[in-house]
Amino acid sequence: MNNQLMNRWVRNLEFGVSVIWLLYFMGVKLPSPFTTLLNALSYPIIAILVILRWKRLPYVATRDIPLLLFIGTTLASVLWSGNQNMTLKGIGGLLRMLMFGAYFATRYSIKEQMKILSWVFGIAAILSLALALVIPSYGIDKEGWTGIFPYKNFLGYTMSLAAILFLLTAFKERSQNWFAWIGFGLAVSLIMLAHSSGSLVNILLLVSLIPLYQLVKQHYKLRVIFLGIVCVLVGGTALFILGNLETILVDILGKSLELNGRTPIWTLAIEKGMEKLWLGYGYNAFWSSDAGIYIMINTWSGLRETGFNSHNSYLELFLNLGFIGLFLYAISLVIVFIKAVILLRSTQQIEFIWHIQLLIFLSVASMADTNFIMSAASSYCCIYISTSLSTAIEFERIRRKSNLKKLYAHSG
Repeated sequence: MNNQLMNRWVRNLEFGVSVIWLLYFMGVKLPSPFTTLLNALSYPIIAILVILRWKRLPYVATRDIPLLLFIGTTLASVLWSGNQNMTLKGIGGLLRMLMFGAYFATRYSIKEQMKILSWVFGIAAILSLALALVIPSYGIDKEGWTGIFPYKNFLGYTMSLAAILFLLTAFKERSQNWFAWIGFGLAVSLIMLAHSSGSLVNILLLVSLIPLYQLVKQHYKLRVIFLGIVCVLVGGTALFILGNLETILVDILGKSLELNGRTPIWTLAIEKGMEKLWLGYGYNAFWSSDAGIYIMINTWSGLRETGFNSHNSYLELFLNLGFIGLFLYAISLVIVFIKAVILLRSTQQIEFIWHIQLLIFLSVASMADTNFIMSAASSYCCIYISTSLSTAIEFERIRRKSNLKKLYAHSG
């Protein structure tokens, strides 16, 4: 009885700690002393979580080879970094995210991970609503609601995933769908109050993928017809974009980027990145290098002691780890996506629709922010790592099961 009680306490404690740290690494806005304290505490607390699962965690953490190669490249970048102190600091944070993501994938099933994330997003939504209503000067700025986050886009990104996760939960658990529908409505409302148009586009994109869940459950011939229609629509859209590429880039996107000042930063960053094409300037080291300082001085940013970022995760990765780092991440992303699609087809489980939507969200959102691809202090990095490892583990399990069936059929 004592052992059962102790195990229950440990499980509840792990659950609570996971929720707290995932919420914190979402980028919650806190006074400086609290941020410093929580950041310092995160290392020993995550280390304790890892120790609790030390037997299985090494196996889980090594399931994605491209991801391991990426981490290896990051570690090695200290050898050519122009600022080794900044690189070592970034490496420490990234390894923390890797360990937390590996722990999350080891400790919880995909279904349990979705449940924990529902708690995280739900708490973020409720606190953001309460803060904006009770202390408007803290939770609302001149551009829109920010809630518990420093910028409106942070609130928008979080609520985009919240809306999709609550929507999937409503479809899956019909007996409790009232709670999920309330969460969905609150998340969409907060996005609108934040005036985050990009997040609304993300929701529309991700919602359009939900019919895939019904598609994979259809009869083979009907599924082929639906897939054919989808291919025609996607192909037609692609041809339209290619045929009007100049208009879209120059007249529409170009003007939009010019308004927020990113065009000159991206142009100079690409030029400087090409000077160290293959390996980059070292992880977390570009903006403290001469090249980074040159860009800050010659753009609207101005010289900043705290550094700067390019507002594009792909460009940031290219600047820090070059083409090799960007290529390894791309390989990992493609492999995880393909496995998730195969698992959706094989298992017909809604959890893999969530994985597909999550991967697409990270890919799209990374174009406008640096808080997504292998960030040293981001829950999105942790969630990607846990998604990658969980998908790999489930894929191996399904493949072994399939091989056993073939073996038994052959022996019979």
